[in-house]
Amino acid sequence: MKIARRIVRCAALAAMIAAAAVCCAVYIATDPDFGGASVSMSPTEKLMQTRTITDGEGRELFKVNGFGRLSADVGELSEHTLNAFIAVEDARFFKHDGFDVKRIVAAAFKDVAAMRAKEGASTITQQLAKNLWLRPEKTLSRKIDELRIARRLERVYSKKQILGMYLDTLYFGGGVCGIENAARRFFGVSASDLDIGQSALLAGVINNPSRFDPYRCGERAEARKRLVLSQMRKQGYINADEQRIFSSPTPLSRQIVNGSIFASYASECGCVTAYSPEAQSAAESAIAMCGGDHYLSVVVIDARTERLVAAAANTFEDISRSRRQAGSIVKPILCYAPALEENIITPVTPLLDKPTNFGGYSPRNYKGLYYGWVTATESLCRSLNVPAVRLLDMVGVERSKAYAERFGLEYSASDSGLSLALGASSRGATLLSLAKAYCNFARCDGKAVGRETAYLINHMLRKCAETGTAKALAGTGAAAKTGTVGSASGDTDAYCIAYNPKYVVAVWAGAKDGVLPDGVTGGGLPAETCARILKNSALEGGAFVRPDTVVDVEIDGAELGEYHRIVRAGAYTPQRDRINAPFSVYNMPETRIAGDMQSGDYDNFRIVDGFVD
Repeated sequence: MKIARRIVRCAALAAMIAAAAVCCAVYIATDPDFGGASVSMSPTEKLMQTRTITDGEGRELFKVNGFGRLSADVGELSEHTLNAFIAVEDARFFKHDGFDVKRIVAAAFKDVAAMRAKEGASTITQQLAKNLWLRPEKTLSRKIDELRIARRLERVYSKKQILGMYLDTLYFGGGVCGIENAARRFFGVSASDLDIGQSALLAGVINNPSRFDPYRCGERAEARKRLVLSQMRKQGYINADEQRIFSSPTPLSRQIVNGSIFASYASECGCVTAYSPEAQSAAESAIAMCGGDHYLSVVVIDARTERLVAAAANTFEDISRSRRQAGSIVKPILCYAPALEENIITPVTPLLDKPTNFGGYSPRNYKGLYYGWVTATESLCRSLNVPAVRLLDMVGVERSKAYAERFGLEYSASDSGLSLALGASSRGATLLSLAKAYCNFARCDGKAVGRETAYLINHMLRKCAETGTAKALAGTGAAAKTGTVGSASGDTDAYCIAYNPKYVVAVWAGAKDGVLPDGVTGGGLPAETCARILKNSALEGGAFVRPDTVVDVEIDGAELGEYHRIVRAGAYTPQRDRINAPFSVYNMPETRIAGDMQSGDYDNFRIVDGFVD
């Protein structure tokens, strides 16, 4: 018996010595300055770079952190909100210096008893370190890095600062990151206005956002909330009456429109905005009217200043930086405007739309339909692919890219193929960058392209909004272009950008999983949404002002229709054949002269305004 006791004592002593040695080794290894490599605080510095989003009068709208997300001022949060997270996540938060030895030891004993890694022992500081610096894999080296960073955080920042940063980085599921976004998403209030029950519910969600999703798993979420309230009661943060009162189900917001995405877009667009409550309401109302299983996002831009006027979405994910293929939305920018600027075409130049092989690249029109000879305006209004590719080929890819970059679009050196005409690029484009690009047309100020070219594009896209793919906007007086992106499996993205001289409205619809529902194309839901918004009186913009360098000229419609040739109407041109069309004074149609070719002379005439039949 004595021998057995000695063995147990020796084993216990050895275990204690080993544990002490391990603790010492871990303590040394996790020293932030161990090995001479100091931990960089740049992620937290970025998180704490709070910026204020204001309207045009300087009034505060939102606060965002360096990542462009809504930020909560920890000094304005209620004590019960802070206490809810501390109670369930790190009861000894104010007593440790980054990691909790007592908690680690207790968790280790429970893991040994359960014969598996079951207990978590991460402090709030460690969780902040993991959220900002580390990947989620469970390895010893990652855990040591986590401890090193946590200890560094405790040396640099106060406990209140650490807690504030932690709350700003938490993920609540459904694309919702940060307590301010969560408060608005689940309850429709600011984080500073959360009550005890709401705070406890949010503190419970972060343990497993999918399992405790308040919308899909309400009973589980409420059970988890009651656990948080119980912990708050045990730790003296609330009394028994408060625990009982807030144990009742917590009402949730049923909003489907995310107006707070305005802050995300504004952080990309410039913190001083041209915010309009009326335009914002119109955008949110338009989004609310659109059902269906798809994402939908709207931005409204002041065309003159390129400041954000309104923004809304039907998702609470931050999609403001999402880069997607732009489709036919880029055709006016990359194909038609450069061709007009280079005097290759006019709005009535005939283009031949038929199956064509461009050195191995054979673009197809939507549904495989081809229309033969059409004018440039008709081609743009119908968003025909073959003529657009031909224009890009004629101007030259690099030269067209240079024009598009003046509009603010970005391309890489690898973007060198003719498929660029149809919106395919290696980087894609954000909705905001596309909206800003169209501001150049709306302003008609000659910065990206000449004022003549901008006006003629506006004239062509007015036709598109009246009778073309964007005809849902007929009667609004706006110019508009649509675009749809997809593959053999179906469509994935749909756009409409509509504008008047003062405002640009851009709408994107995207697939949540796989492809968009049948019938969701640029000319459908996005165009209809644009129309609803632009009909609001707050977004009236008047008519496009014609520059002096654009004039109307009567041309011979018979020549255009039968022989695909642009000539001025002569004295003997019948009234029925006279067509009035706008031209830049720098690219005027020719005048019929004596000795012109007669109809029989056209048999071998192949080159028409630069196009080869």
